[in-house]
Amino acid sequence: MNAAHLSSKGTIVTLFYIAIYHNVDTQFLPYEPDHTLTKVITHRRHLPADTTPEQIGSWAFHIFNTDLDDLQASRGKTDAGEVDFLLACTYRLLRRRSLSVGDVIAVTTDENTTWLACDPAGWRRITRPETRTGTALTAATVDEHLRHSVDE
Repeated sequence: MNAAHLSSKGTIVTLFYIAIYHNVDTQFLPYEPDHTLTKVITHRRHLPADTTPEQIGSWAFHIFNTDLDDLQASRGKTDAGEVDFLLACTYRLLRRRSLSVGDVIAVTTDENTTWLACDPAGWRRITRPETRTGTALTAATVDEHLRHSVDE
């Protein structure tokens, strides 16, 4: 169980588990229930307890689409700036494409998961997709990716 707690700045925070899925059947077209998704990166982050899944979706879209030079400018300015920059660097080093319309994110906290599809005008709540592949980001998945990169 993930109990909310008070941060050092006096804000009630809770741990969110964020999983990013790319739609392998289409890009730039809205997600449909029969589309296949593959998990491309995961992230755990303490955020204010009242953060909505849609706010996390907007943050993810920003992090996985913004130029690294722009994210680098935020390093050291906030606690999140450094983490955001390093996460975006990892995403790009893994050669992930931009987060786009048709992709899906899963936001889990307190054992409740909200699924969101990236639409042309924001995020749409969806039921749990049935056709999913991929694994969470682990040392083993990074090592496997690096081995494949060397082979190319």
